[in-house]
Amino acid sequence: MPIEDGKRTFEVDGAKYAVRIPKVQDIKEANELRSKTFNEALGRGDMLRDQLESELRKRELWNDNREMEYQTLRREVLDGEFKLKKGGIKLKDAKSVALDMSDNRTRMIDLLSSRTDLDSNTCEGKADASRFNFLFSSCLVYDETGDLYFPNKLDDYLLKQDDPVAVKGATEFYYLISGSDAIDDRLPENAFLKRFNFVDEQYRLVDGDGRLTDREGRHVDEYGNYIEWQEDGSYSLVDVKGRQVDSVGDFDVEHSPFLDDNDTPIDESIYDEAEEAEEDDAEEPVAATTEAKPKAKRKTRKKKKVVAKEPEPEPEPVAVVTEEGESEDELEEERVEAD
Repeated sequence: MPIEDGKRTFEVDGAKYAVRIPKVQDIKEANELRSKTFNEALGRGDMLRDQLESELRKRELWNDNREMEYQTLRREVLDGEFKLKKGGIKLKDAKSVALDMSDNRTRMIDLLSSRTDLDSNTCEGKADASRFNFLFSSCLVYDETGDLYFPNKLDDYLLKQDDPVAVKGATEFYYLISGSDAIDDRLPENAFLKRFNFVDEQYRLVDGDGRLTDREGRHVDEYGNYIEWQEDGSYSLVDVKGRQVDSVGDFDVEHSPFLDDNDTPIDESIYDEAEEAEEDDAEEPVAATTEAKPKAKRKTRKKKKVVAKEPEPEPEPVAVVTEEGESEDELEEERVEAD
Protein backbone atom coordinates (compact mmCIF):
# COMPACT_ATOMS: atom_id res chain seq x y z
CA MET A 1 0.00 0.00 0.00
CA PRO A 2 1.62 3.27 -1.07
CA ILE A 3 2.36 6.11 1.34
CA GLU A 4 0.36 9.26 0.58
CA ASP A 5 0.73 12.60 2.37
CA GLY A 6 3.04 11.04 4.95
CA LYS A 7 0.54 8.39 6.02
CA ARG A 8 -0.67 4.91 5.19
CA THR A 9 -4.47 4.36 5.12
CA PHE A 10 -6.53 1.24 5.75
CA GLU A 11 -10.12 0.20 6.46
CA VAL A 12 -11.79 -1.82 9.21
CA ASP A 13 -15.53 -2.57 9.01
CA GLY A 14 -16.01 0.16 6.42
CA ALA A 15 -14.37 2.90 8.49
CA LYS A 16 -11.14 4.55 7.33
CA TYR A 17 -8.07 4.93 9.53
CA ALA A 18 -4.45 5.88 8.96
CA VAL A 19 -1.01 5.65 10.48
CA ARG A 20 1.18 8.71 9.95
CA ILE A 21 4.91 9.33 9.99
CA PRO A 22 6.05 10.03 13.60
CA LYS A 23 6.78 13.60 14.55
CA VAL A 24 10.13 14.68 16.00
CA GLN A 25 8.60 15.04 19.46
CA ASP A 26 7.09 11.54 19.21
CA ILE A 27 10.49 10.06 18.37
CA LYS A 28 12.17 11.95 21.23
CA GLU A 29 9.67 10.68 23.80
CA ALA A 30 9.81 7.15 22.37
CA ASN A 31 13.61 7.06 22.66
CA GLU A 32 13.44 8.24 26.26
CA LEU A 33 10.95 5.47 27.03
CA ARG A 34 13.21 2.93 25.33
CA SER A 35 16.18 3.91 27.52
CA LYS A 36 14.08 3.75 30.66
CA THR A 37 12.68 0.33 29.76
CA PHE A 38 16.16 -1.01 28.95
CA ASN A 39 17.63 0.15 32.26
CA GLU A 40 14.73 -1.30 34.23
CA ALA A 41 15.08 -4.66 32.48
CA LEU A 42 18.84 -4.68 33.00
CA GLY A 43 18.35 -3.84 36.68
CA ARG A 44 16.04 -6.86 37.04
CA GLY A 45 18.75 -9.06 35.60
CA ASP A 46 17.04 -9.75 32.26
CA MET A 47 19.06 -11.37 29.50
CA LEU A 48 21.02 -9.34 26.95
CA ARG A 49 21.08 -10.14 23.24
CA ASP A 50 24.71 -11.19 23.50
CA GLN A 51 23.54 -14.02 25.75
CA LEU A 52 20.81 -15.14 23.35
CA GLU A 53 22.79 -17.79 21.49
CA SER A 54 23.94 -19.62 24.63
CA GLU A 55 20.46 -19.38 26.16
CA LEU A 56 18.87 -20.89 23.04
CA ARG A 57 21.23 -23.85 23.17
CA LYS A 58 20.72 -24.22 26.91
CA ARG A 59 16.97 -24.50 26.37
CA GLU A 60 17.52 -26.79 23.36
CA LEU A 61 15.77 -24.30 21.08
CA TRP A 62 18.83 -24.20 18.84
CA ASN A 63 21.49 -26.77 18.11
CA ASP A 64 24.08 -27.74 15.49
CA ASN A 65 21.49 -29.56 13.36
CA ARG A 66 19.23 -26.50 13.20
CA GLU A 67 22.21 -24.32 12.40
CA MET A 68 23.25 -26.69 9.60
CA GLU A 69 19.72 -26.77 8.16
CA TYR A 70 19.48 -22.98 8.25
CA GLN A 71 22.81 -22.53 6.47
CA THR A 72 21.83 -25.14 3.85
CA LEU A 73 18.58 -23.32 3.12
CA ARG A 74 20.45 -20.06 2.88
CA ARG A 75 22.85 -21.49 0.28
CA GLU A 76 19.93 -22.87 -1.75
CA VAL A 77 18.28 -19.47 -1.78
CA LEU A 78 21.51 -17.89 -3.04
CA ASP A 79 21.89 -20.59 -5.71
CA GLY A 80 18.31 -19.94 -6.86
CA GLU A 81 18.98 -16.22 -7.02
CA PHE A 82 21.99 -16.91 -9.24
CA LYS A 83 19.90 -19.07 -11.62
CA LEU A 84 17.21 -16.42 -11.99
CA LYS A 85 19.82 -13.76 -12.55
CA LYS A 86 21.65 -15.79 -15.21
CA GLY A 87 18.58 -17.10 -17.07
CA GLY A 88 19.00 -19.41 -20.06
CA ILE A 89 16.58 -22.06 -18.70
CA LYS A 90 12.96 -22.84 -19.50
CA LEU A 91 10.47 -20.40 -18.03
CA LYS A 92 8.55 -23.16 -16.24
CA ASP A 93 11.81 -24.37 -14.66
CA ALA A 94 12.63 -20.83 -13.57
CA LYS A 95 9.17 -20.63 -11.98
CA SER A 96 9.93 -23.79 -9.99
CA VAL A 97 13.24 -22.28 -8.84
CA ALA A 98 11.46 -19.12 -7.65
CA LEU A 99 8.80 -21.10 -5.76
CA ASP A 100 11.47 -23.25 -4.10
CA MET A 101 13.26 -20.09 -3.01
CA SER A 102 10.05 -18.81 -1.44
CA ASP A 103 9.55 -22.09 0.41
CA ASN A 104 13.12 -22.03 1.69
CA ARG A 105 12.75 -18.50 3.02
CA THR A 106 9.57 -19.52 4.84
CA ARG A 107 11.37 -22.46 6.43
CA MET A 108 14.22 -20.19 7.48
CA ILE A 109 11.74 -17.91 9.23
CA ASP A 110 10.23 -20.92 11.00
CA LEU A 111 13.65 -21.98 12.23
CA LEU A 112 14.30 -18.50 13.59
CA SER A 113 10.90 -18.20 15.28
CA SER A 114 12.19 -19.55 18.60
CA ARG A 115 15.09 -17.09 18.45
CA THR A 116 12.67 -14.25 17.70
CA ASP A 117 10.36 -15.20 20.57
CA LEU A 118 13.20 -15.35 23.04
CA ASP A 119 14.70 -12.11 21.73
CA SER A 120 11.51 -10.29 22.74
CA ASN A 121 12.37 -11.12 26.37
CA THR A 122 15.84 -9.61 26.24
CA CYS A 123 16.57 -6.14 27.57
CA GLU A 124 16.91 -4.83 24.02
CA GLY A 125 13.76 -6.63 22.87
CA LYS A 126 11.61 -5.14 25.62
CA ALA A 127 13.08 -1.70 25.03
CA ASP A 128 12.39 -1.86 21.27
CA ALA A 129 8.82 -3.05 21.89
CA SER A 130 8.08 -0.16 24.25
CA ARG A 131 9.43 2.32 21.69
CA PHE A 132 7.34 0.85 18.88
CA ASN A 133 4.17 0.77 20.99
CA PHE A 134 4.59 4.41 21.99
CA LEU A 135 5.16 5.56 18.43
CA PHE A 136 2.25 3.54 17.09
CA SER A 137 -0.20 4.75 19.72
CA SER A 138 0.87 8.32 18.88
CA CYS A 139 0.43 7.86 15.12
CA LEU A 140 -2.83 5.90 14.71
CA VAL A 141 -5.52 8.39 13.65
CA TYR A 142 -8.94 8.66 12.05
CA ASP A 143 -8.28 9.27 8.37
CA GLU A 144 -10.88 12.01 7.87
CA THR A 145 -10.23 14.11 10.98
CA GLY A 146 -6.67 13.21 11.91
CA ASP A 147 -7.72 12.79 15.54
CA LEU A 148 -5.84 10.22 17.61
CA TYR A 149 -7.55 6.83 17.83
CA PHE A 150 -6.01 6.47 21.30
CA PRO A 151 -6.46 9.86 23.01
CA ASN A 152 -4.22 8.83 25.92
CA LYS A 153 -1.76 7.23 23.54
CA LEU A 154 0.23 4.37 25.10
CA ASP A 155 -2.01 3.95 28.15
CA ASP A 156 -5.08 3.41 25.95
CA TYR A 157 -3.27 1.14 23.52
CA LEU A 158 -1.99 -1.19 26.23
CA LEU A 159 -5.60 -1.70 27.33
CA LYS A 160 -6.88 -2.33 23.78
CA GLN A 161 -4.16 -4.22 21.96
CA ASP A 162 -6.69 -6.80 20.71
CA ASP A 163 -8.87 -4.11 19.14
CA PRO A 164 -9.27 -4.97 15.39
CA VAL A 165 -8.24 -1.44 14.42
CA ALA A 166 -5.17 -1.68 16.64
CA VAL A 167 -4.17 -5.07 15.23
CA LYS A 168 -4.51 -3.96 11.61
CA GLY A 169 -2.99 -0.58 12.34
CA ALA A 170 0.11 -2.02 14.02
CA THR A 171 0.89 -4.05 10.89
CA GLU A 172 0.41 -1.02 8.65
CA PHE A 173 2.58 1.10 10.93
CA TYR A 174 5.34 -1.50 10.82
CA TYR A 175 5.25 -1.41 7.02
CA LEU A 176 5.25 2.38 7.14
CA ILE A 177 8.38 2.81 9.25
CA SER A 178 10.31 -0.24 8.01
CA GLY A 179 9.35 -0.41 4.35
CA SER A 180 9.16 -4.20 4.67
CA ASP A 181 6.46 -4.54 2.02
CA ALA A 182 8.81 -2.84 -0.41
CA ILE A 183 11.46 -5.37 0.60
CA ASP A 184 9.06 -8.16 -0.39
CA ASP A 185 8.78 -6.59 -3.83
CA ARG A 186 12.55 -6.53 -4.18
CA LEU A 187 13.09 -10.20 -3.31
CA PRO A 188 14.46 -11.87 -6.48
CA GLU A 189 11.87 -14.66 -6.52
CA ASN A 190 8.95 -12.26 -6.02
CA ALA A 191 10.24 -9.87 -8.65
CA PHE A 192 10.55 -12.75 -11.14
CA LEU A 193 7.08 -14.18 -10.40
CA LYS A 194 5.41 -10.79 -10.70
CA ARG A 195 7.33 -9.85 -13.86
CA PHE A 196 6.05 -12.90 -15.73
CA ASN A 197 2.52 -12.67 -14.26
CA PHE A 198 2.75 -15.84 -12.22
CA VAL A 199 1.34 -14.05 -9.13
CA ASP A 200 -1.09 -11.24 -8.40
CA GLU A 201 -0.47 -8.14 -6.30
CA GLN A 202 -0.70 -10.22 -3.13
CA TYR A 203 1.79 -12.77 -4.49
CA ARG A 204 -0.89 -15.42 -4.93
CA LEU A 205 -0.35 -17.80 -7.82
CA VAL A 206 -2.52 -17.14 -10.89
CA ASP A 207 -2.93 -18.56 -14.37
CA GLY A 208 -2.69 -16.66 -17.64
CA ASP A 209 -6.18 -15.23 -17.09
CA GLY A 210 -5.39 -14.00 -13.59
CA ARG A 211 -7.41 -16.72 -11.85
CA LEU A 212 -6.05 -18.18 -8.61
CA THR A 213 -4.26 -21.53 -8.76
CA ASP A 214 -2.19 -23.82 -6.55
CA ARG A 215 1.34 -25.07 -7.22
CA GLU A 216 0.06 -27.77 -9.59
CA GLY A 217 -2.00 -25.29 -11.61
CA ARG A 218 -5.39 -26.37 -10.22
CA HIS A 219 -7.87 -23.53 -9.81
CA VAL A 220 -8.83 -22.46 -6.29
CA ASP A 221 -11.03 -19.78 -4.79
CA GLU A 222 -9.82 -17.15 -2.34
CA TYR A 223 -10.28 -19.61 0.53
CA GLY A 224 -8.17 -22.33 -1.11
CA ASN A 225 -11.09 -24.57 -2.14
CA TYR A 226 -10.66 -26.37 -5.45
CA ILE A 227 -12.99 -25.07 -8.16
CA GLU A 228 -13.82 -25.68 -11.81
CA TRP A 229 -14.58 -22.71 -14.01
CA GLN A 230 -17.60 -22.81 -16.34
CA GLU A 231 -17.94 -21.20 -19.75
CA ASP A 232 -20.35 -18.58 -18.41
CA GLY A 233 -17.73 -17.33 -15.94
CA SER A 234 -19.16 -19.09 -12.91
CA TYR A 235 -17.45 -21.92 -11.08
CA SER A 236 -18.38 -24.99 -9.05
CA LEU A 237 -16.63 -26.67 -6.16
CA VAL A 238 -14.62 -29.82 -6.86
CA ASP A 239 -12.32 -32.10 -4.93
CA VAL A 240 -8.60 -32.50 -5.51
CA LYS A 241 -9.32 -34.80 -8.49
CA GLY A 242 -11.85 -32.48 -10.09
CA ARG A 243 -15.01 -34.31 -8.96
CA GLN A 244 -18.05 -32.18 -8.17
CA VAL A 245 -18.79 -31.52 -4.50
CA ASP A 246 -21.42 -29.43 -2.74
CA SER A 247 -20.93 -26.59 -0.27
CA VAL A 248 -20.27 -28.98 2.64
CA GLY A 249 -17.80 -31.14 0.72
CA ASP A 250 -20.10 -34.08 -0.13
CA PHE A 251 -19.88 -35.46 -3.66
CA ASP A 252 -22.51 -33.87 -5.89
CA VAL A 253 -23.30 -36.88 -8.10
CA GLU A 254 -26.44 -38.84 -8.99
CA HIS A 255 -26.49 -42.33 -7.50
CA SER A 256 -27.03 -45.40 -9.69
CA PRO A 257 -28.09 -48.82 -8.31
CA PHE A 258 -25.40 -51.38 -7.59
CA LEU A 259 -25.31 -54.52 -9.75
CA ASP A 260 -25.41 -58.18 -8.85
CA ASP A 261 -23.14 -60.83 -10.36
CA ASN A 262 -25.30 -60.87 -13.50
CA ASP A 263 -25.00 -57.09 -13.92
CA THR A 264 -28.63 -56.67 -12.94
CA PRO A 265 -29.52 -53.60 -10.89
CA ILE A 266 -30.24 -54.44 -7.27
CA ASP A 267 -33.36 -53.19 -5.59
CA GLU A 268 -31.74 -51.19 -2.83
CA SER A 269 -35.04 -50.15 -1.30
CA ILE A 270 -35.32 -53.40 0.64
CA TYR A 271 -32.01 -52.66 2.32
CA ASP A 272 -33.13 -49.15 3.10
CA GLU A 273 -36.37 -50.44 4.65
CA ALA A 274 -34.50 -52.98 6.76
CA GLU A 275 -32.10 -50.30 7.92
CA GLU A 276 -34.95 -47.96 8.80
CA ALA A 277 -36.67 -50.73 10.76
CA GLU A 278 -33.52 -51.38 12.75
CA GLU A 279 -33.20 -47.70 13.51
CA ASP A 280 -36.82 -47.53 14.65
CA ASP A 281 -36.31 -50.53 16.93
CA ALA A 282 -33.19 -48.99 18.37
CA GLU A 283 -34.98 -45.72 19.09
CA GLU A 284 -37.95 -47.34 20.93
CA PRO A 285 -37.68 -47.42 24.72
CA VAL A 286 -37.22 -50.81 26.34
CA ALA A 287 -40.55 -50.62 28.19
CA ALA A 288 -42.41 -50.31 24.91
CA THR A 289 -40.97 -53.52 23.47
CA THR A 290 -42.00 -55.79 26.35
CA GLU A 291 -45.55 -56.84 27.23
CA ALA A 292 -46.88 -55.40 30.39
CA LYS A 293 -47.40 -58.09 32.99
CA PRO A 294 -50.77 -58.08 34.75
CA LYS A 295 -50.59 -56.96 38.31
CA ALA A 296 -51.05 -59.72 40.86
CA LYS A 297 -54.27 -59.51 42.84
CA ARG A 298 -53.81 -58.68 46.45
CA LYS A 299 -55.12 -61.29 48.82
CA THR A 300 -57.35 -59.78 51.47
CA ARG A 301 -58.07 -61.33 54.78
CA LYS A 302 -61.27 -60.82 56.62
CA LYS A 303 -60.71 -58.98 59.80
CA LYS A 304 -62.11 -60.63 62.88
CA LYS A 305 -64.70 -58.63 64.73
CA VAL A 306 -63.30 -57.67 68.07
CA VAL A 307 -65.87 -57.41 70.88
CA ALA A 308 -64.90 -55.05 73.64
CA LYS A 309 -64.84 -56.76 77.01
CA GLU A 310 -66.18 -55.09 80.15
CA PRO A 311 -63.36 -54.11 82.50
CA GLU A 312 -62.92 -56.44 85.42
CA PRO A 313 -63.53 -54.86 88.85
CA GLU A 314 -60.38 -54.00 90.75
CA PRO A 315 -59.82 -56.19 93.82
CA GLU A 316 -60.51 -54.54 97.17
CA PRO A 317 -57.44 -53.95 99.30
CA VAL A 318 -56.78 -56.65 101.81
CA ALA A 319 -56.10 -55.49 105.34
CA VAL A 320 -52.82 -56.69 106.80
CA VAL A 321 -53.29 -58.25 110.21
CA THR A 322 -50.47 -58.32 112.74
CA GLU A 323 -49.59 -61.16 114.99
CA GLU A 324 -51.73 -59.62 117.74
CA GLY A 325 -54.71 -59.64 115.38
CA GLU A 326 -54.76 -55.87 114.87
CA SER A 327 -54.77 -54.39 111.43
CA GLU A 328 -52.30 -51.74 110.33
CA ASP A 329 -55.07 -49.10 110.40
CA GLU A 330 -55.88 -49.82 114.02
CA LEU A 331 -52.18 -49.65 114.94
CA GLU A 332 -51.81 -46.32 113.13
CA GLU A 333 -54.76 -44.90 115.08
CA GLU A 334 -53.19 -45.94 118.35
CA ARG A 335 -49.88 -44.26 117.45
CA VAL A 336 -51.70 -41.03 116.64
CA GLU A 337 -53.53 -41.10 119.98
CA ALA A 338 -50.29 -41.77 121.84
CA ASP A 339 -48.66 -38.72 120.22
